[in-house]
Amino acid sequence: QVITNLTQALERQKERLELMRNFTLWRIQHVQAKQEEYANRIADRQFRTALMKKVWAAWRSLSEEKWKEKVAKACQLRAEDVCVQLTNDYEAKIAELTATLEQTKAEVLRLHSEREHYEDTMKKAFMRGVCALNLEAMTMFQGK
Repeated sequence: QVITNLTQALERQKERLELMRNFTLWRIQHVQAKQEEYANRIADRQFRTALMKKVWAAWRSLSEEKWKEKVAKACQLRAEDVCVQLTNDYEAKIAELTATLEQTKAEVLRLHSEREHYEDTMKKAFMRGVCALNLEAMTMFQGK
């Protein structure tokens, strides 16, 4: 009876050990499955993050390129407007200076003609004076 009891107790202990080993193996497998699932989730998240970074960088470079093009066009248009405005201003100034030059030339010509007229008048006056002196001298010689 004691031997059967001991044998049964040993059998129960073996079964219990087998059950505990199976439970421990199942628990280890379960923990490993959870770890693998967690690692997969982290890997997926990392992949999505890297992909989002690549997409963000591509979008940003495209956006910056378009922005640069817009700024370049705006600057070019502004520069053209400034050039046109400067051209118009300088053309108006040139026209004004040309008109002033023409007026000055006309004034110079008028002054030259006045000067020539004045010189002719002075020459005639001197000639009259010389003629008058000659006539007086002639009367003096004729009087003797």
